[in-house]
Amino acid sequence: MIKNSKEEYLALFKEKKRLFDKEFKNVSSIQYYDSPYENFRYRAEFGLLERHKKQSYAMTVNGQRKIINSFPIVSKKIQELMSSLIELINGNTLISKKLFQVEFQSSRNNEAMISLIYHKELNEEWQKSAEKIHEKLKVSVIGRSKNQRIIIGNSFVTETYNYLDDHFDLRLFEQCFSQTNPYVCDEMINWVAENSSTLSEDIMELHCGIGTFTIPLSTIFDKVLATENSRPSIKGLKENIFLNDRKNIYSARLSGKETLEAYNRLRVFRRLKNIDLEKMNINSVFLDPPREGLDSFTTRNLKDIKNIIYVSCGFESFKRDIKELQKTHDILNLAMFDQFPFTDHIESGAILKRIKPD
Repeated sequence: MIKNSKEEYLALFKEKKRLFDKEFKNVSSIQYYDSPYENFRYRAEFGLLERHKKQSYAMTVNGQRKIINSFPIVSKKIQELMSSLIELINGNTLISKKLFQVEFQSSRNNEAMISLIYHKELNEEWQKSAEKIHEKLKVSVIGRSKNQRIIIGNSFVTETYNYLDDHFDLRLFEQCFSQTNPYVCDEMINWVAENSSTLSEDIMELHCGIGTFTIPLSTIFDKVLATENSRPSIKGLKENIFLNDRKNIYSARLSGKETLEAYNRLRVFRRLKNIDLEKMNINSVFLDPPREGLDSFTTRNLKDIKNIIYVSCGFESFKRDIKELQKTHDILNLAMFDQFPFTDHIESGAILKRIKPD
């Protein structure tokens, strides 16, 4: 059992805040966003460990595999499913045989899906057993094995995010990155929207994923050029654009580097053939890169962009990138978001504006 107290959470949050303050002591405008200390994680994955001929959920804790009987940091929906599902796994050898990982995804709309990951081929008999789990638990069930993916129900859950005086629905697709903590994600979207409200014209979004920030940005800017290198994510983005009936989002499957090459007219991409960059007046860029942060090509090619909105999931890379960007831009606002309580992970945000040449 893993149990964390409110007091422990507040102490850890205070330490993160101290580290952030220390790193950016010369910045006056910093906002801090905490998290609920329990039931905040809406996505989770577990291995399986067999003891006394019964399977249990397991996680690696301090280098050791440990059985997990309860996990209070996950949503109440996932907690309910955990206990029900493990009974069904142990009661059916077709389901339990060569099952090595279970993934849960839920939403605040009380939707959920379960992914069962195998080291075996999934046959018709397995599917019949999985359909019974789908009917009994009333959730989507997805079976995955090498070159196989069987979907019973939906391959997504729908989350509703809130920002300013608005909200929007987003489909969170299986095998696509999504924010695990919707409460802090609300705060991140709200902070971005508040700090973008005075900006205008068009924006370029790199690493857009399935559209968590793309949809709200499209209500603030005239046009959004949203790019992403992952095929499943760009497919999910297009579904979310359609779901929200957004007509001013232009998407393409491009890496961040490729997008900047196209923007600076260094290369021509067939994947952009239906998008006329000449008709876009882009003076802002939104960045939400992977944990390793920005590459040197990207930072060099951001120097002439007027406004930069940077959300980061890697604190070390964020510090490095902000230092480089400060050669051409001033920091207007910073934020620290506690996306992952009870860890040393720090999510960060920065609003930067290009320094006017002398």
